Amino acid sequence: MADSAKSNIKHSLSLIRDPKAKVRELCTYAGIVDVEPSVPARRYLRSGMEMLRLAKVYKDEEEYESAFILYMKFITLFVEKLPKHPGYKDAPQKDVINIKQQVKQVFPVAEELKGKLTQRYTEQEKKRQEDERKRAEILAKEQEKIQLQEELRRKEEEERSRKLREQSEELWLREQEEKFRQLQEREKEKQNEKDKHDPNILLVDIPEDFDKNRPSSGLNNERRSIPSGSLSFVPNDLRQGQRPKLEKNLSLDYTPNIPDRELKRTLTISDDTRPEVDRSTKPSAPADHFLSTGTTSLNKYGLKDVVIPRDIVQKFLTVADSNTKRNVETCGILSGKMERGAFFITHVLIPKQTGTPDSCNAENEEDLFDFQDSNDLISLGWIHTHPTQTAFLSSVDLHTHYPYQQLMPEAVAVVVSPKFNETGVFMLTPDLGLPEIARCSKRGHHEHTKHPPVFETSTHAKFVDDRSIILVDLRNK
Repeated sequence: MADSAKSNIKHSLSLIRDPKAKVRELCTYAGIVDVEPSVPARRYLRSGMEMLRLAKVYKDEEEYESAFILYMKFITLFVEKLPKHPGYKDAPQKDVINIKQQVKQVFPVAEELKGKLTQRYTEQEKKRQEDERKRAEILAKEQEKIQLQEELRRKEEEERSRKLREQSEELWLREQEEKFRQLQEREKEKQNEKDKHDPNILLVDIPEDFDKNRPSSGLNNERRSIPSGSLSFVPNDLRQGQRPKLEKNLSLDYTPNIPDRELKRTLTISDDTRPEVDRSTKPSAPADHFLSTGTTSLNKYGLKDVVIPRDIVQKFLTVADSNTKRNVETCGILSGKMERGAFFITHVLIPKQTGTPDSCNAENEEDLFDFQDSNDLISLGWIHTHPTQTAFLSSVDLHTHYPYQQLMPEAVAVVVSPKFNETGVFMLTPDLGLPEIARCSKRGHHEHTKHPPVFETSTHAKFVDDRSIILVDLRNK
């Protein structure tokens, strides 16, 4: 399964809610199988056995989607596509017969997985709906909590505003009382000044305790006043020193009556400075918070890790030493198993081969396939030396690696350069490298796209020290 396509199918499945529709989407995807005429039919027949082994590993690991896709691709490849290959009639008949027998056995396995996937998708959909319902309940409670908090803030703000209004009104009343008092003082001063110049009024000194026992109205600004009574007018020609006589028809109480507080509330003064309450300071409603979740791939394309024992380099160089001294490349097949969701390279199988300073071709691959079959191993890529060059993938290497990665996206190409003391682990880029090599029919050394490159370092390959590689040299068998 190509890396980008694998990501696309997962995205498509995540958008589908109907379990049966999800299974149909998998079947549609599994039906996309390309057969390259340039790849020998015999290679496809041998790759079919690899597909079955890998599919069984996925099934045992309960990765039912990957297993189902491989089984369905197997059926599509050998029932529909490969019989149309130009070299199919010339392929070894024993391999063709073997594949046909395997196809019959795969059909019921695929149906079994189809049922398991339908059940799994149904359970996932129920769980998704339940999780969605719980999230909706949590969100509703959060909204209710926010509304209660907002209501509490609104009431607190109203209470603060009420107190501010009362304080401002109290301040305003005090100011009005002061202004009223000052007005009284001015009026009184004016009256006193007027009385001084009135020839018909004789001002007399009133004892301080004159109205001592007079009842008070209780107003803060009330002034003592002369009790209501009368004073006699003193003729102008009255001799000085003669005591004036009080008359009952003249009042000396000139103090204006002071309105009570309820009346003052309606009093308007022209220079009123009553403060306004600023409502712009009211706190705004808090923003809503939403939770979000997600996962991050551990490598660039979300591939499974490929674990490689670190001693593979030294052991392989030792086996290839005789060829390296003659500037001849040496190649081997990386084989292993899947454990706990990762691929572990356990063996390097060195088949019979021919080589040059810049190429290497395996021969008698039957021995290699037999060993893998008997030890239940799957192909995880290949390894080869560059005796005279640095570590990279040449155009010939790109075409050699293509069928490995086409079958398994995690497949890697390990290149060891003893001359420059370099080791590289590479893969074809899914979006550019795989399609370009699939379309290319050229042989030998030729040019491929360099910017962007068609291959790159495999970020999902991990070297470890606690495992040891097993080398199996099949050249002398």
